[in-house]
Amino acid sequence: MGRVIRGQRKGKAHIFKSHTFHRKGAAKLRSLDFAERNGYMKGVVREIIHDPGRGAPLAVVAFRDRYKYGLKKELMVAAEGL
Repeated sequence: MGRVIRGQRKGKAHIFKSHTFHRKGAAKLRSLDFAERNGYMKGVVREIIHDPGRGAPLAVVAFRDRYKYGLKKELMVAAEGL
């Protein structure tokens, strides 16, 4: 079989496993419902939080539910000027 030469060893990557235990959740946009397709939805940014392992902060945005009483909280990437 032979040995792995030094030049080949230098290109070898280290073992890396991403630690996903403390993540806040999946960042998604709102689901495309009737209100979103035919207009716009107004929401209130409740909180801007740091998500470990992500380069951008996350925003917790509360939208009014169009079909029943209550609020829906969505987790999305906080864009500049949000």
